[in-house]
Amino acid sequence: MGSYLEGLNKEQLEAVRHEAGPCMVLAGPGTGKTTVIVSRVISLIRNKIVPPENILVVTFSRAAANEMKDRYTQFSGAQGTGGVSFGTFHSIFYKLLRQYKSYKLEDLIDENQKFNLLRNIVRRLLPDSAEDEGHIKDIISDMEYLISTMSDASGSKPASCNGAQLARIMEEYKALKKQSDKFDYDDILYDCLCMLRENPKTLQETREEFKYILVDEFQDINALQFETIKLIACPLNNIFIVGDDDQSIYGFRGAAPNILVGFEELYPGCRKVYLKNNYRTTGNILTSALSVINNNCNRYSKNLEAVNKKGSLPVTFETEDFESEARAIASKIAKMSSDNGMFSGFAVIYRTNIQSRAIIDAFIDAGIPFITLDGMVSIYNHWIFKDIMSYLKLGTDTGSSRDIIRIINKPVRYISRDTIEKAVNRGDDLLQCIMNQSNLNRLQVNGIRELKSDLKRLGNMEPKNAVKYIRHVIGYDEYLMEYSGSRGISIKGLMETIEEIESSTAGFRSILLYMQHVEEVAEKLGEKDYANYRRNNVKLLTMHKAKGLEFDTVFICGSVEGLAPYIKDDSEVNTDFEEERRLFYVAMTRAKRELYIAVPRHRYGKTVKPSRFVEELQNGIDYSSQVHIGQRIYHRIYYTGIIKEVEKNIKDIRIKVDFDGREKELDLKTCLKNGIIRLM
Repeated sequence: MGSYLEGLNKEQLEAVRHEAGPCMVLAGPGTGKTTVIVSRVISLIRNKIVPPENILVVTFSRAAANEMKDRYTQFSGAQGTGGVSFGTFHSIFYKLLRQYKSYKLEDLIDENQKFNLLRNIVRRLLPDSAEDEGHIKDIISDMEYLISTMSDASGSKPASCNGAQLARIMEEYKALKKQSDKFDYDDILYDCLCMLRENPKTLQETREEFKYILVDEFQDINALQFETIKLIACPLNNIFIVGDDDQSIYGFRGAAPNILVGFEELYPGCRKVYLKNNYRTTGNILTSALSVINNNCNRYSKNLEAVNKKGSLPVTFETEDFESEARAIASKIAKMSSDNGMFSGFAVIYRTNIQSRAIIDAFIDAGIPFITLDGMVSIYNHWIFKDIMSYLKLGTDTGSSRDIIRIINKPVRYISRDTIEKAVNRGDDLLQCIMNQSNLNRLQVNGIRELKSDLKRLGNMEPKNAVKYIRHVIGYDEYLMEYSGSRGISIKGLMETIEEIESSTAGFRSILLYMQHVEEVAEKLGEKDYANYRRNNVKLLTMHKAKGLEFDTVFICGSVEGLAPYIKDDSEVNTDFEEERRLFYVAMTRAKRELYIAVPRHRYGKTVKPSRFVEELQNGIDYSSQVHIGQRIYHRIYYTGIIKEVEKNIKDIRIKVDFDGREKELDLKTCLKNGIIRLM
């Protein structure tokens, strides 16, 4: 048996040895999917089923493609890829366009150029949105979603603006590209499909080249990508897909798990292989994660088995709010790493980037090194935060004319751009120069007077009270309501941002101290030590970013209703609970040895309920199987003890423990759930 087959289990061998025709490999987390793909490529070549130059391996990221290339070289002993094509959808499709349509890299519009082009279009069509970078990014996301799902803009309900507005923006952007004879990354996918559909000779030559196609992370495929792959694979249909419908979490990008779920219907008689052995996670963590995901309906049922021992149970712990949650996580990591000073095995995972603010603040205060894997995303970079900071700077006489220009119409004071531009050229006191213009009416003048008075009041307030004043007296919350209403977007995300900003000011006695803190955070986030993944840092990341990664110890924070699952507009009607559950499942299965789930009781001063996923994971734990008479345990208060009796009833499981002569009766489930005791 060749070395590339050594160590493979029964199911992996079945997948690797599959020869021709469609095959679907359902690979749960930690089941060795990359090994299967690479081993299958080697098997096809060594058994002379197909020449290497007729094999295509496609995945979604450059990093994943490079990993497969390296593994292939290592296992096969070949020099380089040996003729096998490894690449992303974009890279493979671009090569075809370059070969048959003479596409050139110098004609590619990169992401920065695309952003600037669209901002110029938005300046003309939606002038009030042009300086809001976040809104332009949302427009781009909506455009990319429509393209990937092959949907029509006019009949859609985008998050950034209404369907008609988005359709107009897309039309103008398309005209600009055509005029300059340029293309962007989305065009690579769409143009390749059109080329193959419209040119039978090109399609036939492509089919001759790629007779065997292997697709990694198939659950992430969108309609546009699949239509192209399906077209190339026909009629031989030697298409080998590896994926896990339970880890399909990119619906907002157009990924469609129903393509994987419906694969058998599209290819009747296809071979189906389940990889059931999980090599990453301990038994107790895997069991509790399966207890969560088994509540989904639109999925393949799976029986994953942990190769590792049962290990410790997932620990759920409550905190008062998100600030205390962050401090508790920082304290726990500091204690756990105190012996060896190693932080690289820890990860803190959250549903939304906005949650990172409290974690970052707590880690800086505790001196814990960290990196944010979603990039240097911070609440302090948000446009709403910049608005609030402009108010605070002006209130403390540390602002500038740019700050006045930023907030002059937030809320609206009916001061035109032309009026502002004239005032800028007339003197240093911009507000006074605006008031001195003869074309202002009484309403406009009174608005400026009120603003000047409000700014004087702000300077003497503590930052938390100052933000409240900006929101509720000056009227910034009302501005946000009007902003969301005019664009037809949900107000929830905007209100969460302003609430998080207000929360960030707690504990600071002056605005200047708060601004100093913000500068310190910005400085820390910019330091190289915090930006190098491979260094000794705790990893902070979203659930989306966590897929494909693994860590010794994972903390899932903010496990409350409204966040996990994330309800976008306070309406459960528009929430995809199955995808939200998949996200939580992905987060749980990143943990190799220990898993902690934090459940705050309050958010922004309001009581919140524990996430439904917390109850689901706890339902999957057989607590009674964890203990036996004579077993040693460690209690946070009573220290080491020996179990003398285990009593099971319908409601709970109680144990009697001898702590050095003192016998205590404990509720086993409560103690294990909350990390009060540790089994030894």
